[in-house]
Amino acid sequence: MSAWKEKLRRLVTVEPVIFLYMTGTFIVTPAYQQMIITKVCQELLKNDTICTNPEHHKDDEEVQATASYILLLFSATLSLISIPPAIMLGSWSDRAGRRWVMALPSMLCLLSGGLLLAIDLLENLSVYWTLMAAALAGLTGGHVSIFLSSFSYLADLTVGSSSSRTLRMAVAESMIFVGGTTGFLLGGFLEQEYGLKAAFGAYISCHVLAVLYIALWLRDPATGKIARIAPCKEDTDEQGSNTEESRMFILKYAKLSFKAVFKKRSGQDRLKLHFLIVCTFINNLVAVGDQSILLLYLMYEPREFTTALYGVFNSVRMLLLGFGLLGLFPLLMRCMKETTVAKLSALFRAASYILLAFSSNTWMVFLVAVVGTPSGINQAVIRSLSSAIVGADEQGAMFSFSASVEATCILISATIFNGLYPLTLPTFPGMPFIIMAVFMLIVFILLQWISEMPVTHPRLVLSD
Repeated sequence: MSAWKEKLRRLVTVEPVIFLYMTGTFIVTPAYQQMIITKVCQELLKNDTICTNPEHHKDDEEVQATASYILLLFSATLSLISIPPAIMLGSWSDRAGRRWVMALPSMLCLLSGGLLLAIDLLENLSVYWTLMAAALAGLTGGHVSIFLSSFSYLADLTVGSSSSRTLRMAVAESMIFVGGTTGFLLGGFLEQEYGLKAAFGAYISCHVLAVLYIALWLRDPATGKIARIAPCKEDTDEQGSNTEESRMFILKYAKLSFKAVFKKRSGQDRLKLHFLIVCTFINNLVAVGDQSILLLYLMYEPREFTTALYGVFNSVRMLLLGFGLLGLFPLLMRCMKETTVAKLSALFRAASYILLAFSSNTWMVFLVAVVGTPSGINQAVIRSLSSAIVGADEQGAMFSFSASVEATCILISATIFNGLYPLTLPTFPGMPFIIMAVFMLIVFILLQWISEMPVTHPRLVLSD
């Protein structure tokens, strides 16, 4: 029984953590967006009857523009506060263990969810209290800390097996979209039947389950323990004495993260790693921008989506993205190189955004989900290639740097897309999605460049 349990522990690892965190995230995202829109409407129009029904105010440009700027502030707060922990926690997890880095974001999200619930319950609380909820969620790095610790964990678990690592990371990446499907379906149902309070309650429950799972089920991989017990000499020198002042804590681990990314490597591996990190940044820039304005865009004429229909669309979209990683990707890997599959994925994602920009009715919007089915594949390949370049004792440091880049993109994306959307609203509301498509073409160009670089690291070679 013990051997069976240990085998299951190696098979089912970080996937439920990512699933629960992303389910909670996709439950709460439309919920807090809708709450912000409603609160803004109440402050501007002073009419509860109109503001409690989105159908009555969804075409009001002043409400749309003000809500968009509040959402920009929310994203900026989340981004700026999450950058220091994102830089620090990866290098720290190389020595202290991956599990506690995974647990910290969920612990703070419990407080954030409680505050959002209080804002919804107390009508006299200003909409700006949502910024405090964003700050709480960002104190431990938010979703980027979940990703850096989870993918570092998988890199520890799959040392020496490139193809296994790519597929395991694809499965873990798919949990983002499976969680998205579950979150949007559950969130849409709860909001429609029971209101925003039930959605915030479900969000809190997801994080309670995540903390319990990490504490009771996960164990740090043996390879990760070895790396932490016997770190390389220069890292040991960097750590200094045990009496080092706590104020140097962030600087020490930030330096380790930068060293892992910028150190000299054989051939063109360092340049390749830098390109992969740029691709990660662009992918997340687009993903954050997508979620920041999609609800506003789809509720605006002529699409005029309801909150329930928005939830259904996102559920279908996430389900197809998950299928792309779990079903389509393994089949494509049998006949194509992983970089080729990643390039195709970037092109399909660009095409889906162009279609979304010109969508004028419901069936066109749902066709966007079909066209974008392979869109999630390129980021899974990028994570695998990045982890294959660095050493076993640098996984957390490398993913920590990538995570800090992802955290900065929250602010940059919100500035670009939440700032641009109100400006293009009177003329061409779909313009932000055209810009997203251009960004994905840049990812395609970078992946093409990477694929033409000579292979100098044996773990980057896939066995056919």
